Amino acid sequence: MIADKDRCPVTLTSHPSPLPAAFNRSFVARPRLVREVLQAMTTALARATSPEHLGRTELVLAELLNNVTQHGRGMGAGPAPFIHLGVVVQPQGLVCSVSDDGGLLPRLCLRAPAPDPQDYPEGGFGWYLIGHLTQSLIYFREGERNYLAFTVPTDAPRPS
Repeated sequence: MIADKDRCPVTLTSHPSPLPAAFNRSFVARPRLVREVLQAMTTALARATSPEHLGRTELVLAELLNNVTQHGRGMGAGPAPFIHLGVVVQPQGLVCSVSDDGGLLPRLCLRAPAPDPQDYPEGGFGWYLIGHLTQSLIYFREGERNYLAFTVPTDAPRPS
């Protein structure tokens, strides 16, 4: 369970038609909290989209949020980053926004080529998966905060 000290009072939001289903959560970047937030999102949006679409979205968000958790503090100094996640169901897909107050995202992450499994036997595939499973991926930093937005399209990507 997410402790009150680990999150803002922002909670699950679900709107009746014609407004889209949405999920919002703010929390401290900790592995256990990432898992709880992703489970809550899956439960909240289960009626609004297919299990396959929700699974792709959960995979993308797990990669992204775990990267913030593992690398957001830079060299490990300072408090864990604070994350805000928003997901809105739209006809074209799940529109996601993530912001955090962790370190600057290296630009090369956004242009990650397909990794060679021999070079990365245990990892290194996260940003490639994120780029492959999303559309309209945009990143910018304003002040001390990172902002990332993208859509996980309703239809699965076709193998290349």
